[in-house]
Amino acid sequence: MATKIKYLDPATLIKLGKLQLRAKYVVDGFISGLHQSPNKGHALEFVQHREYTQGDELRHIDWKVFGRKDKFFVKQYEEETNLKANILLDTSNSMSFRSEGNIDKFTYGVNLSACLAYLLLKQEDSVGLTIFDDKIGKFISPRAQFEQFTNITSLLESITPSSKTCISKVLNEFSQYVKKRGLIIIVSDFFDSPQEILNSIKQLKYKHHDVVVFQVLDPIERNFDYSGPVVFKSLESSELEVLTETEEIQEEYLQLMGEFIDDYKAGFMNSDIEYYLVTTDTPIELCLWSFLAGRKK
Repeated sequence: MATKIKYLDPATLIKLGKLQLRAKYVVDGFISGLHQSPNKGHALEFVQHREYTQGDELRHIDWKVFGRKDKFFVKQYEEETNLKANILLDTSNSMSFRSEGNIDKFTYGVNLSACLAYLLLKQEDSVGLTIFDDKIGKFISPRAQFEQFTNITSLLESITPSSKTCISKVLNEFSQYVKKRGLIIIVSDFFDSPQEILNSIKQLKYKHHDVVVFQVLDPIERNFDYSGPVVFKSLESSELEVLTETEEIQEEYLQLMGEFIDDYKAGFMNSDIEYYLVTTDTPIELCLWSFLAGRKK
């Protein structure tokens, strides 16, 4: 798909107003033709009629009923879409980190989650949202109706980072809730035990879920662009505080961070899990482009 793209940096994006408008602006402006699900098509069972309200799609109007009653009624169906997507967003305190000139990881994750939800709903897939830290917080079940976008963005705008992270525990709990196989998108910095997380995600794969991972990091977490003495404070434990000479630990830090990322890359690749490493200075459009490319595969 040849498209001329004008990217928005994340700092500019968040100045565009409400989250709903930002997501619509990014997706509608960037995507001229949405990807097609490999199992596209719906198996829908008619349930009942209800009176038409503004915003309903005209294609669902039952014109035979209109001819009899001279009023608009739409058909309601029991939803059996081929793709049910769940977006899981990490809201632990580590996601609140930001370096100078960048937005925090949590805000980036909120914007990315909203854009992904809008993108999937535009192609008539079911989308739900789960927020978590060391436990599952609020949960919105997947639905394909477009008002679901308002439900999702309303929840995203109402939350703030809190508590610690326990991703593997959350994923194990979540796998008990989701019975029908579908698409599971996880947005997190994944600052937790890689092996435990990989084991939990493998369980989701074992249940035939299609798993996509977005690991969101701040640029400075990757390049450790510090100089001089710096005090590091844990965002998830008030008791942890370390004074360092950054030049003395930079080499070792970069090595450990590289190993941390490589563990995830190798683990996800070996388990046939789509993995995207993004930093908070990356335009959201590039994340969506990567996602679309992965879906086409």
